[in-house]
Amino acid sequence: MVPISQAWLIHITEVLMLVSLRLLGFFLAMPMFAFRAVPMRLRIVLSLLLAFGLAPLVNTRAVPAEAMAPGYWMVFLELAIGLTAGFLVRIGLMAIDVLSEMLSIQSGLSFAVSYTQDPTLNSGLMAEFLGLLAIALAFVLNIHLLVLDVVMQSFRVLPFGVWPSAWKWSELVHLVGQTFVLGLVLSLPAIAVYGLFNMTQSVLARVSPQMNLFSIGFSVMIPVAFAVIAFMLPIFPDVVMRALEEPMRLLRLGLETPVVR
Repeated sequence: MVPISQAWLIHITEVLMLVSLRLLGFFLAMPMFAFRAVPMRLRIVLSLLLAFGLAPLVNTRAVPAEAMAPGYWMVFLELAIGLTAGFLVRIGLMAIDVLSEMLSIQSGLSFAVSYTQDPTLNSGLMAEFLGLLAIALAFVLNIHLLVLDVVMQSFRVLPFGVWPSAWKWSELVHLVGQTFVLGLVLSLPAIAVYGLFNMTQSVLARVSPQMNLFSIGFSVMIPVAFAVIAFMLPIFPDVVMRALEEPMRLLRLGLETPVVR
C-alpha cells in the first residue's frame, strides 16, 4: 500500500482549488459560456473536472513558496485572471455592440428603449440579432476552443499568485479604445446612408410641410437597416475575426509568456 501523507493531500487540494478558480473565472466571463441558460452548477462541475485533468500541468516550482501571495489574495488573483481572460474576448465583441447600437438608433428600432430608459428592456432588435450572430460565428471559428487552450496552457508558465505582467491598465484601456474605434469604422456606412436620408427628409420638410415625415421616415429607415445588414453579412466572419484579433494577442501575451525570476 502506497502511503499518502497529509502534506501531499493538502498540496493537491490547494492545486485543484486554484486551478478550478482560474477556470471558473474564465467560464463566468467568456461570452460563449456566460449564457444565462447555462446553470452555475454546470460551470462549477466543468471547472472541477478540467482541474483534475490539468493538475499535472501546473508549474509549482516557477516561483518559490515564500515569494507567493498570501492564501486569500492568491485565490482572488486566480479568479481575477480567469475573469480577465474571458473579459478580454468580451471587449473584442464590443465592436459588434457599437455597430448594432448605431443601427438600432439610426433605424428607430430601439426608439422605445431610448425614450423610456428602462434598464430591464432589451437593447434592441439589431443588438440582439448581431450579438447572437457574432457569438455563433465565434463558435464556428472555434474561438472558444482557442481561448480555452490558452487558459489551459497558462498553467505551465504562469504560477499561482502571479498577475500577468502584460495585462497593464494602459493595455486594457488601449484595447477598449481600439474596439470602440473599430465599431465606429464598421458603423460608418450606416451613418453615411442615414445622414443622406435625414438630409433628404429635411429638404422634403421644407418643401412640403403638410407631409407627415415622421411616419414616412420610419417606414423607410427600417428597410434601410436590413439592407445594410444584408450588405455586411458576407464579410461578417472577417469582422468577428478582426474584432478578436487584438484581444487574442493580448491574451496570449499575458498567459503564454513565461515568468522571469
